[in-house]
Amino acid sequence: VTASRATAGLPFGALAPLLPPFHHGEVGGVDDRADLLRYSAEALVEAAGGRRVVLIVDDAHLLDDVSAVLIHQMVANGSALVVATLRTGEPAPGPVVALWKDELVERLQLRGLSAKDLQHLLSAVLDGPVDGGSIARLAVRSEGNVLFLRELVLGALEDSTLRREDGI
Repeated sequence: VTASRATAGLPFGALAPLLPPFHHGEVGGVDDRADLLRYSAEALVEAAGGRRVVLIVDDAHLLDDVSAVLIHQMVANGSALVVATLRTGEPAPGPVVALWKDELVERLQLRGLSAKDLQHLLSAVLDGPVDGGSIARLAVRSEGNVLFLRELVLGALEDSTLRREDGI
């Protein structure tokens, strides 16, 4: 799932595509969040068909509170494994922070690509060697951030600032 600012204000906003529709009377009451959380967790487990639930959450810092609680509870009780991304410096919902604070998940801090890593990546993506000056400029401008690098490369290819000449 991908959390976003658009779904952050909706209960189960990010998880809605994975959950079945709720029918009135199916859970204790629409206001009974415990029943709603339990029903949602059971629906996700059932949908996995006996396999372990693996939730991949992009931009977990943008999860709505109810989705964050559901994910935390499922990880805490062992019914789900979660792989989540969140941006450094962005405030995250308490249950998301608790995932690593309570040692329920391992937190990995990813650093930007080094110039050497960036060179290997660009050579593979562009199907050939890239000159050192271009690598240096892209490394400085992207700060090793792969998303920024992607946008810089796409823009440079589009306006022919980055182009193949003499095999480079």
